[in-house]
Amino acid sequence: MASTHMSRTISILLGLALVWLTAWSLAAYFTYASGSESLRTAAQLSTPSTVLEQGADVRIEGTLVAAPTVKATYSERHCLAAHTTIIALSRYQDSQDNWWTDSAVIKELRVGPGNIVIAADDRRIELPLDRWAARDRTSEAMQELPARLGVTAGEVAAAKARLRGSFTGFSVSEGAIDGGTHVFVVGKLEDRDGSLLLAPDRLLGHVDLFLGTQADYVKEMERKGSSARTVAWVFAPIGPLPLAVLGLVLLVRSRKRRAVIDAPSRA
Repeated sequence: MASTHMSRTISILLGLALVWLTAWSLAAYFTYASGSESLRTAAQLSTPSTVLEQGADVRIEGTLVAAPTVKATYSERHCLAAHTTIIALSRYQDSQDNWWTDSAVIKELRVGPGNIVIAADDRRIELPLDRWAARDRTSEAMQELPARLGVTAGEVAAAKARLRGSFTGFSVSEGAIDGGTHVFVVGKLEDRDGSLLLAPDRLLGHVDLFLGTQADYVKEMERKGSSARTVAWVFAPIGPLPLAVLGLVLLVRSRKRRAVIDAPSRA
């Protein structure tokens, strides 16, 4: 009876160890794949554009052309343009009693000119304000939203309905840009006559407006890719640990049983 109970316990532990191995192996695989993708993207974006024409890919440095300033919605600082994201937050517990944070976007607000103009060499390209997403942001958590954000009770309720667990508060993140800033632009130009309008990049799926140089952008992507692959190598050996421990326990148990069996014969 005891032997049957022990076998059942070992089977359960073996099953849990296999689930653990699968989970960590998948985490390692996808983290490594993500890092490799970042490195490949960095390599592809390291070559600057040579031609600015309709339908062409854009990888070029330039300067944001100054325009009448606006006031950022949350920070209220004066800038060329600002992008504000308002988020609802919650906490929930999974089946293994681990606590996690969930979030749902309530609203995104942009202020600025209709098109953000970038001077690149002797040409000007334009980024429609609604296609711009701020990269460099500051975030602040709060329990109540300022009235100046213009968020309605209905918008908050709709976001809360998408959350898992218990609502815990709000987070507001905001990024702003100023005229005269040196930028690196990744995107593609619309295939149409008229102004050179930026559209989402074929590789990234969005327009990237990086505050800095192309070399800085590539280094940042390479750093992220290398870090992700390093994390994957850390994840990889964690998966087999429970199986190794279980195997060691079974080995010790087997040796003890053999010692008990052999004891009468030695006597």
